Amino acid sequence: MSFAAYIRERVLLLLLHIFCAIGLILFLYIMDLPSSSIMVILLFWIFILTAYLASHYIQAKHKYNDILQIMKVLDQKYLISEMLKKPANQIELIYYNMLTEASKDMIEEVGKAQEAQLSYKEYIEKWIHEIKTPITAIQLICRNHKSEETNRIEKELQSIYYLVEQALYYARSETVEQDYFIKRIRLFSIVQAVIMNQRTALMDHQICLDIDETDDMVWTDEKWVSYIIGQILSNSIKYCRKEKARIHIFTKVTEQGIYLSIEDNGIGISDFDLPRIFDKGFTGTNRTNKQSTGLGLYLCKKLCVKLGLNITAEALRDHYTRITLYFPIGKFTSEVSQSLTNL
Repeated sequence: MSFAAYIRERVLLLLLHIFCAIGLILFLYIMDLPSSSIMVILLFWIFILTAYLASHYIQAKHKYNDILQIMKVLDQKYLISEMLKKPANQIELIYYNMLTEASKDMIEEVGKAQEAQLSYKEYIEKWIHEIKTPITAIQLICRNHKSEETNRIEKELQSIYYLVEQALYYARSETVEQDYFIKRIRLFSIVQAVIMNQRTALMDHQICLDIDETDDMVWTDEKWVSYIIGQILSNSIKYCRKEKARIHIFTKVTEQGIYLSIEDNGIGISDFDLPRIFDKGFTGTNRTNKQSTGLGLYLCKKLCVKLGLNITAEALRDHYTRITLYFPIGKFTSEVSQSLTNL
């Protein structure tokens, strides 16, 4: 709050004082009061008015700054009325009561929205689990009646199953802390399981796998990390080149942690798109797959943050894409485990 703005709000008060001062001067002049005495009275009037305005401005500025500071540090802005000091006058009391009522209504609306969101999330999870039953049944029928048509149907079912899994993990991404189990596990055992799940797609696209397998151990949640690695591998398959497609999986160990990289020689990512690939709904400008949802890497980034991991991307259009996961080790392991416990 600037002093100029404060004065502009009190223009009428200042004009009133000016007119009153002019009237008093005229009255004293008519009464033959010496000019020196009139000047003393006028200066005294100006001094009192200036002191009052300055004092009131300082108090008002401190009060407004306190309110702004509270708003700045408050996560849930609609709770501002609970943090304000007791009103000093009747006008402030009226505004305070109005703000309190508005905040109360907002809290009720937020509660209703959260309840509706939870109910919808529970429905989605239930629906996903139920839809898996007919998907599995159709897969069994296809496998028991092998033909060219059933093979095509089974491939489409894999796509449906992938999207269903994505919906499930998206629904649970806000509550990872309720469904995780941190344990020490061999990193490449997770990689091998993911590769086995996607072996059909790898063979269909005739992709050459180059795996630099190690015995590196990490502390993490196997299920969530499996989904992250599976999503990265699925993207590498989806955007592979038509001939001589290759995926290279390797690790790099440092004193701070383990870096797991999945690199393909597919269509790559342009420099313009690269900074945005982890944004929700972003599908890129050079992607030929029109069915892309733009949720896969977004979910990977979100889950990595929840699990205390880091995910980065390097790419060159028409040459390669490399996605790297960072797993902290050593002194960082206890900190990550503690952060997950506090989620």
